[in-house]
Amino acid sequence: MSDSEALGWALQAATAALDQSASPEQDGAGRVARAGSSAVEALVSCESRPAWRLQMPGVPDPMRAARHEVRSAAQMVLGQLELIGLAWTSWDTATRGEMLDQLEDASRQLGEQARRFTGAEG
Repeated sequence: MSDSEALGWALQAATAALDQSASPEQDGAGRVARAGSSAVEALVSCESRPAWRLQMPGVPDPMRAARHEVRSAAQMVLGQLELIGLAWTSWDTATRGEMLDQLEDASRQLGEQARRFTGAEG
């Protein structure tokens, strides 16, 4: 399973958790959908590039650090989506809002790292 597929699955789980919530947030589902979709798209754009594939051991790899930064940002989004999927119904309104804010921030960071990666690849 690719990293983007894992993000897609986590997005589905988070969306399902919001749908099952006894008191759905006014715009919670939309925020999750926008941030999650944006994150998946950013990661897919990186995964589709030849520079995304790992180089042979011992061969200089100028894109290694850039790939690491993208993957780190993707893991932040994945963690937020999984946490929302697992705990959404147990959180109060304030905690839900904080988690949505963190998800959006993580998604923005992933987008920035993906743009750097694709720009650095040239």
